[in-house]
Amino acid sequence: MRVLIIRFSSFGDIFQALEAAKHLSRSGRCEYVDWLVREDFSPLLTGQDVISQIYSFNRKASLFELISLVWRIAIKYDHVYDAHSNLRSLVVRMVIRSRWGIGRILHPFSPKRNMIRRSKERIRRFLFFKLRMKTLPIPYRGAESFLRPLRAWIPDLESDFKTPGWRPPGFEEAARRDIELARFTAWRPRQPESTLIALAPSAAWPNKRWPVERWRLFVSEWLETSPDSRFLLLGGPDDRFLDAIENEFGSERIFNAVGKVSLLNSSLLLSKSDAVVANDTGLLHVADRLQIPSVVIVGPTAFGYPVSPVSRVAEVSNSELPCKPCSKDGRDACTNPVKLKCLIDVTPAQVARELREAFESKSEIGALT
Repeated sequence: MRVLIIRFSSFGDIFQALEAAKHLSRSGRCEYVDWLVREDFSPLLTGQDVISQIYSFNRKASLFELISLVWRIAIKYDHVYDAHSNLRSLVVRMVIRSRWGIGRILHPFSPKRNMIRRSKERIRRFLFFKLRMKTLPIPYRGAESFLRPLRAWIPDLESDFKTPGWRPPGFEEAARRDIELARFTAWRPRQPESTLIALAPSAAWPNKRWPVERWRLFVSEWLETSPDSRFLLLGGPDDRFLDAIENEFGSERIFNAVGKVSLLNSSLLLSKSDAVVANDTGLLHVADRLQIPSVVIVGPTAFGYPVSPVSRVAEVSNSELPCKPCSKDGRDACTNPVKLKCLIDVTPAQVARELREAFESKSEIGALT
């Protein structure tokens, strides 16, 4: 099998779709696995041993340029997996099928080529969120959903989420080019007993965010039993509200990288952490691929559940809060009389307890290997 995966973006989905590349590459049935991605996300895929070649395109370039690229490379592949399923990937599939059709005319006895796609299950989602019908699995694990279509090609494909699914680029080389990574290297605690916990308190939609006050209380809660711990604070340029955490605990305790590093460098920083606590956001899936003990705080959304055996979930159960989940990604308005009760009722003590369990799982797995 010569496979092309189509997944243009976004940050979290790129990392979840990497499980497809990993499983295909390690199945023993693929000659090579390549990837078509948007240019601004291609650095996330660079250097991965499960991907042979990356094809990237500029999102601002004309559609004709993308079509030309796809037309040129289509004949190399006998299997194509559309892991994006949007209008642009539909155009890409049409171009590939046309190129395959011409190849079939010129070489009528050539092997049959195959194409699959990962459905966005729009009708099931509508029934699930609007009519509260059980048309989707609960919990819904995104990384697993990227593997299901592959069983059309490999029926006996088994899920393996116990091994890392992403290999970070060289940190030292990146630190020579980025002042924040260099500053982190100088700041990073080197004592064996000093645990470094990455915090990702932001999210694309405000309704996915655990309140900042809860994050502050979690840090206090954790320090009561682990006073040598330090924290890495990650977020985007619009997340300066997170500075309140650094202001309370100080720069000796908190390394604040909010708005100062790229997505790739945020992932590199996270890879140096001993644990991660995150909202339902892309950095959670980085931790999940890296097999770092982690806790995801899940509120109104349905698709942010991790798959790693060292990942845990802090949430209010659906039985306690029947309106949950109510949103695909947090953009919908809260329907509960108590706004965001699904997040407010997640306590700092609960998150700390889940994180300790994640650490214990990592130790148990390490003892068995």
